[in-house]
Amino acid sequence: MQYPRLEEALDQAVLNGLLRFDEDKSLMHVPFSLSPCPILKEDLHLMQNLTEPFSEMMLRVSRDREFLRQILEPLAVSDPFLEMLLGMSVPEQTQNLQMLVQRNDFFLNGLSHSGENLRQVELNTIAASFPYLIERLMQIQRMHFGSDPVLQQSLVANAPLEMIVDGMAEAIQCYGKSESYMLTVNQPGEANRFDQLGIEQLLWEKHGIQCMRKTLDEIGQKAFLRQGHLVLENNTVALVYYRAGYTPDDFINPDSRKGRELIENSSAIQTPDLWMQLAGMKKIQQTLTRPEILSRYAPAVWKERMASTFVRMHALEDEIKDFGECKTALEQALADPESWVLKPQREGGGNNFFGREMEDLLKKMHATQYSSYILMERIQAPAHPAWLIARGQSEHTECVSEIGRYGVLFADQGKILRNQDCGYLVRTKSADVNEGGVCAGYSCLNTLILDDEDPS
Repeated sequence: MQYPRLEEALDQAVLNGLLRFDEDKSLMHVPFSLSPCPILKEDLHLMQNLTEPFSEMMLRVSRDREFLRQILEPLAVSDPFLEMLLGMSVPEQTQNLQMLVQRNDFFLNGLSHSGENLRQVELNTIAASFPYLIERLMQIQRMHFGSDPVLQQSLVANAPLEMIVDGMAEAIQCYGKSESYMLTVNQPGEANRFDQLGIEQLLWEKHGIQCMRKTLDEIGQKAFLRQGHLVLENNTVALVYYRAGYTPDDFINPDSRKGRELIENSSAIQTPDLWMQLAGMKKIQQTLTRPEILSRYAPAVWKERMASTFVRMHALEDEIKDFGECKTALEQALADPESWVLKPQREGGGNNFFGREMEDLLKKMHATQYSSYILMERIQAPAHPAWLIARGQSEHTECVSEIGRYGVLFADQGKILRNQDCGYLVRTKSADVNEGGVCAGYSCLNTLILDDEDPS
């Protein structure tokens, strides 16, 4: 059965620019849902309120290079990508101006009114995508549900784009050099370019700031330093916005590494700098679940609330006690593979291992590879029925939704000048699908709707 108004929904997707390129370079609509995800007010408000303290924590972590090296260097022995990042030629002194555009991703663990439903999946410190396209979907849904005033009123407003762009403009103005540019670092053949172009367009329309788009290869080949400034095509770059650089595929050519090192050695503000990117690694997330480490970096008044969102995370060699029996995390995963997810130090969707696939990998894995992975408790999110629309077709099925909150932070020598929650992203997928990346082909963009019914 097709969605009854499928043609209209697809027309609206095209009309509103909810677009990307597929693997054949053909223009197509981004996968989306026409069934907003229900959320309780308590969970929504807690998620919003946690954005600022989590961003503040990540700022503190990123500035503690000794801590990052201590935790990550042992992993680099068996992870060439991490070894390459840690081995880059970067200044010893952290650049004065730092900017973070992050997305903190959660699953709901139920729909009770206890206020303890949130479970953190990960916090993305690099390439937090879809702030433009998610607003396009909000417009589509409002048009599509125009004859339903109750649904219209219950949709949770969402407008992250302008606040993110305003934060970028503030950073560029603080850089203090007139007519300087923002440089978007994109991947070759970028499929999700419209989401990025939406940011650049608003930056120009509202603030008169021009943008360039280059790959790391192109930066390595063409950029240079002039009195500490990053110069590209005879233009000074004030802000570098990374939508690439988080995967080994982004550094296949030597010029890519040269480009990243040029940026790191310049005075340009980075979103994020190398150390903020490293702070977002899965191993750091796992380490921050330890109370003594969380207390070192989290704002004191928020650390208990932040910790309430954590699930169990372990290195494979960790000994854990469950029901009175002591086992290693590896043994726990093999004994109950459906209760765990195996995560490498990778971003971008499609990298995690579940169930039988995880079990098979663990059985053949050599002990020297253990440190490259984190074992995370699998979150059992409540299912909700939803219409999913992808590749021009529709499907009605039981789904789960991952909810992310955008945040923008700007700091000078560690002093916070801007720290705010900016809005949300929902990715809805069929309940029988494990991964969650939209561009990786697993999820559909979605919105939120308030659900205040007492489930009891």
